[in-house]
Amino acid sequence: MFREVKTEIKKTHWPNRKELWGATGVVLVILLVTGVYFFALDLIFSGALSALFKLF
Repeated sequence: MFREVKTEIKKTHWPNRKELWGATGVVLVILLVTGVYFFALDLIFSGALSALFKLF
C-alpha cells in the first residue's frame, strides 16, 4: 500500500517558485475582487432595506 503511495507522489508535479507565486497572486486577486463585489452588494441591499423600512 505504501509503495503505491510513494509511486504516486513521484508522479506529482510540484510547482517551482515562479509558478507558486503566480498562483498565489491569482488567488489573492480573486479574493480581493470577490470581497469588493460582496461589499458593494451589501451596501446596495442594506441601503434598499433601510429605505424600505423608513416607508413603513
